[in-house]
Amino acid sequence: MTVVALQSAQLLVDPSLISLAYHHEHPVQAYEFEDSLEVWTVTARIDADVLAEDMAAYSDMDQESLDAVQDITVSRMSFVRVRMFGPDHPFEAMDSYTGDVAGIGEVVLDVAGGGWEPAFEAALAHPVGDLLVMDRVVLEPAWRGFGLGPVLAGAEIRHLSQDCVAVVCEPGSADGRELTADQDREAAAKLGRVWVQIGFEPFQDGVHVLDCHRQRPQDLLAERLEEFSALCSTWRESHPR
Repeated sequence: MTVVALQSAQLLVDPSLISLAYHHEHPVQAYEFEDSLEVWTVTARIDADVLAEDMAAYSDMDQESLDAVQDITVSRMSFVRVRMFGPDHPFEAMDSYTGDVAGIGEVVLDVAGGGWEPAFEAALAHPVGDLLVMDRVVLEPAWRGFGLGPVLAGAEIRHLSQDCVAVVCEPGSADGRELTADQDREAAAKLGRVWVQIGFEPFQDGVHVLDCHRQRPQDLLAERLEEFSALCSTWRESHPR
């Protein structure tokens, strides 16, 4: 049995049913840094109605059981888009959000001048545009170990990164667990290896960068999507209707 088949056998639900829901809210009249920061929450989930319809096709569940089916949350991710040519100083806008986002800003921005940090600018293929921060990524425990993190994050980045110079992140645990310093470093290193699979590269001080103007991230995402398609196909083969 292949690795994909082994992984698929452990999934109770068809992964091809996963959809991404994007949420961004803002007031009509902007205040503070609303014109310079866009905060997006993205939920990967399986809708209850879609799941019930699918389960009815390959199981003998009665209608009462099907009516009780609920939405399934696969992951929750948050992104912050920083408008580099907005009305506010980019770093001040990042600093107003969270310490983690501000820490990334200190690495990639010229804090005093408001532009790019010189080494960061030199590393970019075309340093003109906005910045997208991948702030939080939390995959639900039941969905870990199937390679879904990179494909979901990559699909979301493709949707959110239009007109962005780069996507940046600082890999680390984001599910609220208390970790020792060694455990935190181990988690950061492990996640760094995960994000390499969609084109992130280490930059400085724990910050990783995906250059939106390079071909490699697009090629890597195509590979991850092929792997996801194989996972879905294998699941359907093992659950004939």
